[in-house]
Amino acid sequence: MIDDKDGNIRAAIACFIVKSKLTEIRIVSLPFSSYCDPLVDDKRDFEKLLDRIIKEAENISASYYELRAFKSQDLIDDVRLKPHNYHKIHILDIKDGFATVKRTFHKDCIVRSVKKAVKSGVKIREGCLEQDLKQFYYIHALTRRRQGLPIQPYKFFKNMWEVLYPQGCFTLLLAELGEKNIAGIILFKFKDTVSFEHGASIPNYLAVRPNHLLLWTGIEKACSEGYHYFDFGKTTPENKGLLDFKTRWGAKIYDLPYFYYPQVKGVMSLEGSDISNKLLQFMGKNLPLPLAKIIGRIAYHHLG
Repeated sequence: MIDDKDGNIRAAIACFIVKSKLTEIRIVSLPFSSYCDPLVDDKRDFEKLLDRIIKEAENISASYYELRAFKSQDLIDDVRLKPHNYHKIHILDIKDGFATVKRTFHKDCIVRSVKKAVKSGVKIREGCLEQDLKQFYYIHALTRRRQGLPIQPYKFFKNMWEVLYPQGCFTLLLAELGEKNIAGIILFKFKDTVSFEHGASIPNYLAVRPNHLLLWTGIEKACSEGYHYFDFGKTTPENKGLLDFKTRWGAKIYDLPYFYYPQVKGVMSLEGSDISNKLLQFMGKNLPLPLAKIIGRIAYHHLG
């Protein structure tokens, strides 16, 4: 942090020191987030803060510093940081209200799918109890295993629920067909933006398009609450299907560069075609769910 002459905080960078025997000691801004921009509006302040972080990295023998930035890219102009342009992000401008925004939705892929979900009897409700979160987590765990990705421990979601939900910054939407929960999404709300952070669905019910109706409802709710942007989250470039899906909501695609010191390195810098990534996905898809949860709980101490 940097204080002004009156002792007030003028600039800061939020970061964590991650200590792991598997993934080395490193400094990350910010673990388990798509991006965490420096809280600065002056390049000189950014340089001073970077000086401190680099010094700390050297003091603790950190293997690298990773800065995940989006909105403040123009301030990050320092030759010591190596940019890595891998991830993409989709942002939908919703300032004009839902009646205007929904005209940008793709007629066949989005609007027709939402009508199909409604006609099929899919209902959306907002989760307000921890039991709702547990039901979402069960579907989430199945989804992560199907994708071959590490399953976050339940405590990860419970902590978010306990801290963010009472502040009105956390929304859980569940899709139901009859008495069964078939899909769900978690949205974060901060300042003028609603962010789509987590989504999960049961494959056998994808034909009734619950994910489309969930996002439609989430965007409509964000508009009614006066938010200006809907963030669809980051996507890897090789996931063309997901990139196209997000674009069909009328969202614009942007680069989401991560910056590294002293070199590009780390879990988040791995390309989707990386051999280690493919091996992890293969193992994840073929593990029993209870074992996949245990491995995920252990792995998440070393990721981020």
